[in-house]
Amino acid sequence: MNYQKEQQLRNCLARNLRYLRMSRSPCFSQKMLAKKLGVTQKSISRYENAKCLPPTHVFVALTEEFGLAMDELFMERLPQNIKKKDQLLKVK
Repeated sequence: MNYQKEQQLRNCLARNLRYLRMSRSPCFSQKMLAKKLGVTQKSISRYENAKCLPPTHVFVALTEEFGLAMDELFMERLPQNIKKKDQLLKVK
């Protein structure tokens, strides 16, 4: 993968991850999300600042936590029904 494409993926993931974490009600702190995913707060910070991509097991945990498909984490714009998915997850 070329550097520009990887950077673009990291930027999309960073923006989406921060949005998903902050849009929760109540919002997750980086520390809270890290605990749920089994990583450190510093790792979450690195993902949200596009310093690196998470390992595969963290991607799987993110998709489960936010109820998204893996490719949705990398979209330029998150799906419009993202709030509805989040609300459904809270009901379960």
